Amino acid sequence: MLSIGSLRNALSAERLGAYALPDDTDEVDSVARYLWNLALCSALQPALHTLEVAVRNHLFSVSRRIVDEAALSFDKVPCWLDARPSLLAGREREAVERAKEAIRIRRSPMTAGRLVSILGFGFWVSLCRRPYEQGRIDGPRLWPALVTRGFPHLPKAKRSRSQVFHSLNSLRDLRNRVFHHEAVWDRKLDRRHAEIIETIGWINRDLAATLEAHSPLPTAIDKGVAGFRAQAEAIIK
Repeated sequence: MLSIGSLRNALSAERLGAYALPDDTDEVDSVARYLWNLALCSALQPALHTLEVAVRNHLFSVSRRIVDEAALSFDKVPCWLDARPSLLAGREREAVERAKEAIRIRRSPMTAGRLVSILGFGFWVSLCRRPYEQGRIDGPRLWPALVTRGFPHLPKAKRSRSQVFHSLNSLRDLRNRVFHHEAVWDRKLDRRHAEIIETIGWINRDLAATLEAHSPLPTAIDKGVAGFRAQAEAIIK
């Protein structure tokens, strides 16, 4: 068993303090809320994982039908992401260079699939920004073609590049909080989870329905802080 002081030293007083509320019974409640947060983050993983993989793979696949790769030359990876001269804006171009270096260090083949798998979710969200619209002379001009080709089930009210970007970027922020072990227990996760399911449904309705039916998040939400009080008491002296 740990003392509350030992736990505070391990996690930092500031981090543990983020889980305390003025009307808590005692410090054990903040530990219970910390444990609840861990459970919530774990329960969000299937939805966030599916969102990230579905978006990156689908956007890449569709983008290759929009960009005429036959007219391009490539550096090391035979796909438009590694065209020379590059079609990407500065930050995205740098991300591709870092990804290629990671592949080189691993001594893996320089394939499009490996490049896509290494590029982070933020990279794919960035492809929904303004530089990738029609009208950019040296860009791939992904939008507005991606609105219908990339998101075939997108509601009419959201059929714009900016709407897609803001939706994905908001979920990217949630994804980063979960992956960086930050507090999410106060983030209205039932609503955010519904947004993830909805966004996946823009690409693949069957995948979204399956994920929703089997998500562990509702159970984790229902347990609440009280559901982890006994576990917290067992940990703390």
